[in-house]
Amino acid sequence: MTVLGSIDGTVDGTERGWLTISGEVDGNDMASAAWRPHSDAQTMENALGAIGEQQREQMKERLEKMAEMMGDDAAANPLAQMLGGDGEEKIALRIMGVDPDAEKILRQGGLTIELPPFSAENKDELLHGQHEAEISYHKNFGEKTGFHVSTHEVGTDAVVAFDQLEIVEGGGFAQGTFEASLCPISALMKGSIDPEACIRVAGRFETDLGEEEPNSPASRSND
Repeated sequence: MTVLGSIDGTVDGTERGWLTISGEVDGNDMASAAWRPHSDAQTMENALGAIGEQQREQMKERLEKMAEMMGDDAAANPLAQMLGGDGEEKIALRIMGVDPDAEKILRQGGLTIELPPFSAENKDELLHGQHEAEISYHKNFGEKTGFHVSTHEVGTDAVVAFDQLEIVEGGGFAQGTFEASLCPISALMKGSIDPEACIRVAGRFETDLGEEEPNSPASRSND
C-alpha cells in the first residue's frame, strides 16, 4: 500500500490519526481518497439494471410519468435529471482514512468524508465557506463500538471546508477541515436518537487523490 496523505483529529474527545492509502485490493487498483465522474442518469440505470426486466420496465414507465407531471424544466425536476440528465458534468468526492493500528484497516476504525456530487465547472466554489457532507466512522475503541454516521435528514450536522482542492485527470489533491456529530446507525434506522449516544468528530485532512471509474460505488474501498 502507498500512503496518499493523512487525517488528524478527535473522536469523542480522543485524539485519533488516519492515513489515506492506495494499492491493489482484490485485483483492482484502489484509492481510499478519490474523485470520480458522476451521472444521475447512469446511477439510475445501474439501479434499474439490478432488478428484473419486467420490473425495470414498469419502474421506468412510472418514473417517466412522474417526470412528465412535474414538468420539463430539468433544473426543477430531479426525476427528469435522473432519467435523462441535464448534461452537467458532476464530480463525487470521497476521502477515507484508515486506522493504521487496526487489525483490519479496511473494516475497523475508518473515517470517511463524502461530498454530494458537485458541478465540475463550479468546483472552485468549494474553496469558500463550509459545505454539507456525509461523514461516517467505524468506532472500535473504548466501551462503545459500532458504525456511526451523520444524516442531515434527522438533524445531525456534518460539514467540510477546503483550503485547497485540485481535480485533475488521474488524481488531484485535497486539504481542509471537517466536523460532525455522528450517531449510531442502529439508532438512526430506528428513528430514535439519544444525544448521549452520539459522538463529535473534528479535524484536518491533507491528501493526494486518485481517480475512479464513473459511478463506481463510493463504498468499494470499504468492502
